[in-house]
Amino acid sequence: MTIASQYVSLRQLRVLLSVGETGSFSATANAIGLTQSAVSQSLRTLEEALEIPLVDRTTRQVVLSDAGRRLVGPLREALDHLERVLSQAKTEASATRGVVRLACSQSVGGDFLPGRITAMQRAWPDIRLQLREQPHADVLEGVMRGTAELGLVVGDGLPSELSGTALLTEPYFVYCSLQHPFARRSYVSAASLRYEKLVLLDASAGGRFQLDRFLHTHDVATAEAQEVTQVAMAMALVSGQVGVAVLPGGDHATLARADGPGVKAIPLTPGFERTVSLVTRRNTALSPVVERAAGALVDPNGGTSTSSRQRTTLVVPFHSSGPADRFGRSFAVALAKVMGQPVDVENVIGLGGVLGVHRVTRSVADGCTIGLAGTGATVFDRLLNQDELFDVFSDITCLSGLVRIPNVLLVGKHVAASTLAELIAQVRLRPDGFTTAAIARGPLAVLPELFQKRTETRMLSRHYDGLVPAMVDLVRGRLDVLFAEVGGSVMDAIRSHAVQPLMIAGHDRAHGLPDVPTAPECGLPDVVADGGYCVVAPASFPASRQKALQAQIHAALRSPAIVEGFLSQGGTPDLRTGAEYIAYVRHEQERWAALLGKA
Repeated sequence: MTIASQYVSLRQLRVLLSVGETGSFSATANAIGLTQSAVSQSLRTLEEALEIPLVDRTTRQVVLSDAGRRLVGPLREALDHLERVLSQAKTEASATRGVVRLACSQSVGGDFLPGRITAMQRAWPDIRLQLREQPHADVLEGVMRGTAELGLVVGDGLPSELSGTALLTEPYFVYCSLQHPFARRSYVSAASLRYEKLVLLDASAGGRFQLDRFLHTHDVATAEAQEVTQVAMAMALVSGQVGVAVLPGGDHATLARADGPGVKAIPLTPGFERTVSLVTRRNTALSPVVERAAGALVDPNGGTSTSSRQRTTLVVPFHSSGPADRFGRSFAVALAKVMGQPVDVENVIGLGGVLGVHRVTRSVADGCTIGLAGTGATVFDRLLNQDELFDVFSDITCLSGLVRIPNVLLVGKHVAASTLAELIAQVRLRPDGFTTAAIARGPLAVLPELFQKRTETRMLSRHYDGLVPAMVDLVRGRLDVLFAEVGGSVMDAIRSHAVQPLMIAGHDRAHGLPDVPTAPECGLPDVVADGGYCVVAPASFPASRQKALQAQIHAALRSPAIVEGFLSQGGTPDLRTGAEYIAYVRHEQERWAALLGKA
């Protein structure tokens, strides 16, 4: 295999196979979703890479060459095999993601469950646990009927249809007000409760049968006890000296459960404890998702492999087919090598990249969840929108720059303009005769407006939620003018001559497009919006760990694979520190506020 053949793309091979099967560029274009010119260019690029002719072009039909026919035979089998491999990979990936419903008895899990849910989310970030707190009987009924995959209950004895796994045991304590004589004792005997007014959790919380049996053996009657469903109400009654409560917990739980200071927990003797169990349906195979969730809840330190527990998630705030995803996934691979542990990519889509950053700001600040933030989220969201989902200066920790990506002004192949001056002249001759795009809520939404203002032109505007559908419309002639981030798909379209670049909306010419002038060179010095992304973490991420993580990020960005990969996609690694990037964001917000009249 030659060096050139290493850069053959899967799409080029699919084009060749389709042309061989249909004998037509137009049929292939319709089947794959490309223009006929893009199909032809794809084949030419493949021929150049393989250094052999693949088709004999005639006026009526496209016929494969002898070399093309020899290639198509095994190619069909190879692509079918690849489809099976990808399908299997997708199936295996789906086994690690999904929603698991956990029904939890009232009064159970307040002290330990949040920590175990957090541990589970770190180990399996694609599994979402849906918690429902219900009466004890409803939890059991829900698991038996399948409305919940897992149940968390006090082991009072389970129906034969269910099986349980013990999670922990909790001792019972006596809770009293500080004015009560018990408050001056180091322990309270069960027998001494027979003359007290008791406050107990009712049967809906679970464990009541076992507690009653224990107290009855010490001649303590429970028929006239105050019964409540919530621990908070029990504490309020105790604080008001209505009675003494017998509840699971202890000194560590007093502050968490008491509404006010005036309550003390005293050990009960002889000791009595309850068992909290995780229940599932008996003789029913659990799905891989439920198995993983149950394993992490039963043993947060051993329910998964070491590598799974240490996984890092990189949130990419755009579609998996877009340029941001390409940069993000390349970075994730390089960062995983530096860290020596997996880095998963999670696409969180919406609000022009804002929802992805919002997801990061709401994650646990342990370094296991980081994300990409584009200028749309860091610079323009505050200027253009009123969502206020987060504040870039107080709600995130900016760890480092990631990539600088120039923005470029493109026209479709159907537009008869090879220079910016020609485009401006045509648009002035035909006001509202050209259509441009406002993409999402970032720089690609404001650049068209500023461009028209500075060039005294007027175009119709169409809104798009992302760059990919806008590029499709530009290539197909449904859109005329587009500001776009230089990225893999954009560069592919430029190289195949499906679109024409006329201006870089930045101060420097772009790598890979050295002949395309910059906005200042075109007499538009302020029609500039540098694209790109930084790496962010939650605001409370410890400063003591920021330096180490930043060093790992920069080591990944300096790797030859990243440098070469980013350059091939039209970007350059951005080694600015978090502080330097935030200073850049502040400067850009001020500059654009003045340009947009929002200063």
